[in-house]
Amino acid sequence: MAVVAVLETARGTGVSGKYGESFTFTRKWIVRVDSPLTSRTLIARAPGIVFGAGHPDFANHVAMEFDCAEESGDGMMWSVVVRYYIPQSENKPEPATGMPKDDWKASCSTITIPCYKDKDGEPIVNSAGDPLEGIEIESNDASLTLVKCFADLEWSSIASSRSNTVNNASWNGYSFRTWKVEFRSAVRKEMTVSSLSTDQTKVYWETTWEFRYRSDTWAFKPLDTGFNQLVDSSGNPTSSGTQRAAVLGADKKPVKAPVSLASGVAKAAGQKPNTLTFHIYKETDFTVFGTPS
Repeated sequence: MAVVAVLETARGTGVSGKYGESFTFTRKWIVRVDSPLTSRTLIARAPGIVFGAGHPDFANHVAMEFDCAEESGDGMMWSVVVRYYIPQSENKPEPATGMPKDDWKASCSTITIPCYKDKDGEPIVNSAGDPLEGIEIESNDASLTLVKCFADLEWSSIASSRSNTVNNASWNGYSFRTWKVEFRSAVRKEMTVSSLSTDQTKVYWETTWEFRYRSDTWAFKPLDTGFNQLVDSSGNPTSSGTQRAAVLGADKKPVKAPVSLASGVAKAAGQKPNTLTFHIYKETDFTVFGTPS
């Protein structure tokens, strides 16, 4: 029970297409066997074509489908038809691993965020220089979603070290600290990898990651205001002071609203507050994720 001969034929071949999709090229082989009980898998593999193999004339069109059918009525002659086309992006295998390629998607939504400064970066204050609290504005929340496949549990160490961190260097064309990544999910999957002789089941992990963008970086930038200021041992306000004392108003009583500070000392009435900057997210290398480009 073996294959006796294999002949590629032009009959039943051609090309077809649909709007918005690649051409589909069809190739056909006639396979002769010495017994009607010959393995159908052996017959289907007789032309020597495996999934993902490029078309001889159009290498970017790859073998994606096949049919194997009896031709002679006695089980001694069979036809094998292979169809080549450019697979959709989510189905394209990565040549080095055989797994699906990285799949990127972009989205944007509108969210409400606290507002402390105007478009020029100036603190929002009233005419007396006091900060206006409780202001909220709408902001665009731009994000990227990555579906990335791993052959093993490498993703778990990446998730533990990268999730909820910001980029430590320029990434995807933007400055450092402007992107924050979150690990979302991991799903164990299986795929069949075919060769000329065998079919193998390959296990891999499909993981999902979300990247969110902030043009002003992910630093925390509150206004430098408070009820206390630094003083020396004599009670005099000074930025080098080692003690704290209540800020007094014109009535020599502790103020009832936070006042603007500079280097730990109260500013003069009417002066706008400064902005403090705190980097609260760990910074990590994002090159492990690649980029959408």
